[in-house]
Amino acid sequence: MKYISVFFQYLRHNGIKVTFERCLSFMKRKLRRSHAAQSVIPKRPIDVMTSVEDVVKADFVTEPYIAPKKINKTKLNIGWVLSPISIGSGGQHTIARFAKSLQERGHSITFFIYESISRQPADYSHQLLKEHFDIDVPCLPMSQAEKEDIDVLFATGWETAYPVFNMKNPAHKMYFVQDFEPLFYGMGSKAVLAENTYRFGFYGITAGCWLTKKVGEYGMKADFFDFGADLDIYRPTEKTSKKKQICFYARPVTERRAFEIGVLTLTKFHQMHPDYNIVFFGWDVSDYDIPFPYENRGIISPAELSSIYHDSQACLVLSLTNASLLPLELLAAGCVPVMNDGENNRLVIGENSDIVYTLDSPIELAKGLDEVVSDPDIEARCQRISKSAESSSWDASYEKFAKIIMREVTTANHE
Repeated sequence: MKYISVFFQYLRHNGIKVTFERCLSFMKRKLRRSHAAQSVIPKRPIDVMTSVEDVVKADFVTEPYIAPKKINKTKLNIGWVLSPISIGSGGQHTIARFAKSLQERGHSITFFIYESISRQPADYSHQLLKEHFDIDVPCLPMSQAEKEDIDVLFATGWETAYPVFNMKNPAHKMYFVQDFEPLFYGMGSKAVLAENTYRFGFYGITAGCWLTKKVGEYGMKADFFDFGADLDIYRPTEKTSKKKQICFYARPVTERRAFEIGVLTLTKFHQMHPDYNIVFFGWDVSDYDIPFPYENRGIISPAELSSIYHDSQACLVLSLTNASLLPLELLAAGCVPVMNDGENNRLVIGENSDIVYTLDSPIELAKGLDEVVSDPDIEARCQRISKSAESSSWDASYEKFAKIIMREVTTANHE
C-alpha cells in the first residue's frame, strides 16, 4: 500500500513519462541487487570425505598398483598417512600405539597429515600427538611425502587410501584397516568409494580376523593382528569392592556404536534397578534428553576410564561393525562386558564365556545387564575374569605386526 500511495503522488507531480522512467530505473536497481545477492551464495561442494581430485585421479582399474621388489633392509623408513588428528579418536590412538612399537624396534617413523576436508598444520598435529597420544615422530604435510625416502607407506582411514594410491614413489604401499568403513554410511557414494579402496592392490594389515575376511571379498590380500589391552592401566592394583554401578560406552557421533539402542537398553535397566548408578563415557552427552539419572563423564583419560571400570560391575559396549577394543580392557579391569552378539565381535574377541552376548535388542541387552548385577557372586566373578585376562597384553600383536611388514617388504630373515 505504501508503494501505491507514493506512485500516485509522484505521478500527480511529475507526469506519466517521468514516472515511468523512474519506475523502470527502480526495477533495474532491484534486479541488480537481487542478482548480486544470489551471486554471493556459496555453492555446496561435492562432499566425498576426501579430495575429489584424488578420487578422480585414482585409476585403479587400468593403472593398478604393483608392489615393488622386496628390499634388503632390516630397519625401514615407514610413513603413515593420517587425517587431521582428533584427540578422541580411538583409531588414531591405535595407529600411534603400533607406530610407536615400530619406532622402538629401530624403524624410522614419519606421519603425513592429509588435509582433504579439514585443515591442520603439521606442527600442530605433532603437538597433539605428543601431548595426547604419547608419541613423538616427525609430522609433515601430505605434499611432502613424495620428497621423503620412504620404504613403506601406510594408508589408514579409507579417505587416505586415495592419495597413497596416487603417490609416485617406490614405497611399498600398505593399508592399516581397523574397521569395515563402507558400513559407516548409508548405501551411496561414500560407501562405494570406501569399498573401492580394498581393490587398490595394497597389502592389508587388519585389526582382527573378521576384517581380513571382509576385505578378502574384494580380492585384497591381508593378514591380521589380535586385540590386546594395556595391562599396566587396566589391571586392578588392589582388591576393591564394586559399587552399585554400571557404565556405558556412549558415542552418539559414531553411529556404529548404537548410542540410541544403548539409551533404550539403559532405560529398561533403570526400571529394573533404579538404585544403580549409570556412568556414560566416550562423549559429552549433556545436550541429549536421557530419560533416567546418569553421570556424564565425556571424553576422559585412560586412568579415569580404568577407575570407572574398577568401580562398575558391568559395561554396555555396542559395536555394529568391527569389535571395540573395550571388551579386553574391561576384562582386565574386572568389569563384565555386555555386548551385542555377532560374528564381527566373536571372531575378533574370541569365544569368551566371561562376556555376556545378547541379541542387539534393548530388552535382551537389559536382561544381560540384569544377569550380571543379580549375580550373588559378582565380586568373585569380577576378580576371576581379571586374572583370566592377564595374558591379553599388546606385545604379541606388536610382534606379529612388525613381522608381517618385514615378510611382505624385505628379503631379510623374518624369524
